[in-house]
Amino acid sequence: FIMSANGKSLITKEERGFVKVIVEAHTEVVIGAQMMCARATDMIGELVTAVVNRLTAQQLLKGMRAHPTYNEGVAEALEDAVGEAIHVMPKKKR
Repeated sequence: FIMSANGKSLITKEERGFVKVIVEAHTEVVIGAQMMCARATDMIGELVTAVVNRLTAQQLLKGMRAHPTYNEGVAEALEDAVGEAIHVMPKKKR
């Protein structure tokens, strides 16, 4: 998820960066993540907890995230990983 589409990033003028979540295709278990954005150090704990506890993207998406916050970028990346994102460019068909 590109953080330039995140409301809090726009408000604070910290739009550069991204959140990437990697999930297993058949189980949707979160197996990794990469963040390069404002407040990444504040947000990474949620994804570390998910990896260590083998949580699925759907389990993480049940959590509440206030608006506007940087953490919404995590939810958007999770939604993109499982094909449910609506705030990203459509993927090219192969």
